[in-house]
Amino acid sequence: MEIIFGGLSSLFFGVADFLGGEGARRASAPSIVLWAGVVSYPVIVITAVVVGGDAAISDYLIGLLAGSSGAIGLVALFAGLSRARAAVVAPVAAALSAVIPVIAGVIQGERPSQLAWTGVAIGIPAIVLCAWVEGGQQARGGGFGYGALAGLGFGGFAVIIDQTNPDSNLLPLVSSRAAAMLVMLVVGMAGGWALAGFRKVPRKIVLGNGLFDVSGSVALLLALRQGSLALAAVAASFYPAITVLLAKVLNAEHLRMRQIVGIALTLLALALIALG
Repeated sequence: MEIIFGGLSSLFFGVADFLGGEGARRASAPSIVLWAGVVSYPVIVITAVVVGGDAAISDYLIGLLAGSSGAIGLVALFAGLSRARAAVVAPVAAALSAVIPVIAGVIQGERPSQLAWTGVAIGIPAIVLCAWVEGGQQARGGGFGYGALAGLGFGGFAVIIDQTNPDSNLLPLVSSRAAAMLVMLVVGMAGGWALAGFRKVPRKIVLGNGLFDVSGSVALLLALRQGSLALAAVAASFYPAITVLLAKVLNAEHLRMRQIVGIALTLLALALIALG
């Protein structure tokens, strides 16, 4: 089941990233993330309360740490991309966000089957190929650091949120989302980016981004609750393939051969992980 929920998480995050990218063309990226969090926050609160659970203070604190980690990942990703280092930032971030939970899972004693490990081994380069885009001349320097920080943030979210008590269900996501919005506010007030008011952001895109991002977080947490941290996180890391496909279908963007190969390898990797 972790593969099914992880795959759904990739689908939701892929759509959210596509919408976020579209919105960032019209307003600053942190503004999109902040307002997406604001409009979707009631959804995660109501969902978590309806589902119920028994969450301790420690679960909410872990949620805060996880949300902060994910938000830092977003800030690093946007910072790198805004400096035209996409060719380095995107693949490094995508690969590390998958590798870190795998390492954490092994350290915690997880031992996936050989077939599943084969899927993981294929999945990492597949993610890189899907995420790799042209970045211009500035892609030569400094992008690795932004990508590494973004990958650490995204991978850290999965590892940290996995430490919550399973009985807490979705409740840790309440504090996680709150922490992400707080980080964006801090970034804006620190002068890193200008935060636009709600009337100045593309509201339909913001709403869609927020709802899909929340759905991705819920699916990821459900995947982690089912079993293997390593396999769930890798299955949830194929979102670049979804974003690339949406860009192709909706924006008529040209797919390079490496991206086509990456998408094909993604499907193969998911199949192997599921069979394993």
